[in-house]
Amino acid sequence: MEGRGNTTSGIGCHICGLVLARGGSKRIPRKNVRSIAGLPLLAWVLHPMLDCKKLTSVWVSTDDTEIAEVALRYGAQVHYRDKKTAKDSSSSLAGVQDFVHKHPEISVIALVQCTSPCLLPMYLDKACEMILDQKYDSVFSVVRQKKLRWKEVKPGESTEPLNFNPRQRPRQQDWDGELVESGHFYVTRVSVIKDNLLQGKRCGYVEMPEELCIEIDSETDWIIAEKLLELYGYKKNWIPCKSNHTPPPPHLILICNWGCLNKERAPPPPEQTSTALRRATFLSPIRVGFTSFG
Repeated sequence: MEGRGNTTSGIGCHICGLVLARGGSKRIPRKNVRSIAGLPLLAWVLHPMLDCKKLTSVWVSTDDTEIAEVALRYGAQVHYRDKKTAKDSSSSLAGVQDFVHKHPEISVIALVQCTSPCLLPMYLDKACEMILDQKYDSVFSVVRQKKLRWKEVKPGESTEPLNFNPRQRPRQQDWDGELVESGHFYVTRVSVIKDNLLQGKRCGYVEMPEELCIEIDSETDWIIAEKLLELYGYKKNWIPCKSNHTPPPPHLILICNWGCLNKERAPPPPEQTSTALRRATFLSPIRVGFTSFG
């Protein structure tokens, strides 16, 4: 296997950047090659991976020829994965193990998910450094959230808080919040993967900025991710998208606030509402808000 000529990843330590990209996406068909903010989704993670100082090689594991062509166009090498590991029910671990089995020279896998496309090289390099210099076995990306969580119960049952005391309800500015996986990357020693784990033994994390954290799982997520990529996406060596997989028309979410329905504040007449809606169809923001008319 041809490497990238990278000498900073550690003597005798081959750190491989890997993206698992199946062709059979169901919730968002063909998402890996679909254009978002001017590039195929896959390209948004390949660019920062190729600029990581600590990665020895960058690969895309796929079962799809079009995805393979996009991967090669944007600088990655291609591994054609076993069909058994490319099913809807296949786990990420199975896909990684299939790759590792065919590439025994690799010491560390940096699994990157293109469904979290706002990735910058510095964060992935930091994770690799923690593996090399601080002797971690697994390092993954997290984001800090300040959400008050409640226990899910059956209808008629009483719920209860899971991470706070209602008698001492915290203010956001007084609470550090909790760390949750952001989904950007999982950097793991091959020895851990061979033990049937993506995260195991001595684990560490790299905290990601909130503005880089979106996990694409729906068309609504796609719209939000596109806006974030336009602002924060890694654009070095930008190559326009050549894919024919264009997104559907953007959703238009109208947030209407007519005020109190009383004699002094009645809703607008239908003709005014229709005019506003016609104007809104020419706008492209994620949300269009109407607070009042007339």
